[in-house]
Amino acid sequence: MLMIKLLKECAEYIRLHPDNGLSEKLLDKIKLELSRNDGYAIVSTVSREDIVSAGYDADAVSDDDLERIAESMHEDHTEYGGYWVALKDACDDLMIPRTLSRIPIHRTGVR
Repeated sequence: MLMIKLLKECAEYIRLHPDNGLSEKLLDKIKLELSRNDGYAIVSTVSREDIVSAGYDADAVSDDDLERIAESMHEDHTEYGGYWVALKDACDDLMIPRTLSRIPIHRTGVR
């Protein structure tokens, strides 16, 4: 939501300072982007840290896979608004292996 707020602030600034044709073009681009995404941020990149946080094996993900995941999430994310849900769906679609949850083994100290 921070990106949407920033775009709106930029649009307002440009609206108040219409000094040339470039301002009008930039304002039109901002308006188009805001309307196109219904107020949701666009997913353009995905990090390996996010892959791990979602429970998947980041070592099994190539740079091309990261791009494919981001491309896949771009539209899905705006449809149902859940970054993590969209990320998990994209990882599942690409058959990225899940990590095994590590359960700590507690030793009692009894001999």
